[in-house]
Amino acid sequence: MRYLLVILIFWVRIGSCGAQQDSTKQDSVPLKQAPPKLQELFSDIVSEEKEKVSSDADIEIDGLLFDETKTKSGRDFYDYFYSAWQAPANARNYSIYITEKPFRLTTTMIEIRLNETLVFQSFLQPRNDLLEMTAQQAVARTRLFLQHYEELKKQMEGADQSGTGIF
Repeated sequence: MRYLLVILIFWVRIGSCGAQQDSTKQDSVPLKQAPPKLQELFSDIVSEEKEKVSSDADIEIDGLLFDETKTKSGRDFYDYFYSAWQAPANARNYSIYITEKPFRLTTTMIEIRLNETLVFQSFLQPRNDLLEMTAQQAVARTRLFLQHYEELKKQMEGADQSGTGIF
């Protein structure tokens, strides 16, 4: 067994030395330019790959709701929010995170984030009528923010926001 291992190591070292010698030979050989037909074919393949990548980005799963609540009142709030949630038609590439943080006694703080941006924040009390009303407010505010989200992104990426890099 050891004999085979020694032969294998020796063979790998010889193969790597041969590869180094081949690379020095390859550097001395002048490169030829590809024929025009081959260049056209290659450019077509590259452009198709770019189109495929851009279309793959559009197939992303949209509108995920993440439940990060800890108490019963937080879970009830999430249920009310989920049952009332209807995404706007033009909304794309977003996820909603509903997070709950414990506060004093029976109250908790609920936060709704849309792609890492805080959209809604409120205190919750363990009364169903208040939970439902707060969930309706949260749905309205989140929907309004999501409707204007694409416009905000376009404004932030506009020519007046881009700089030259010189301070």
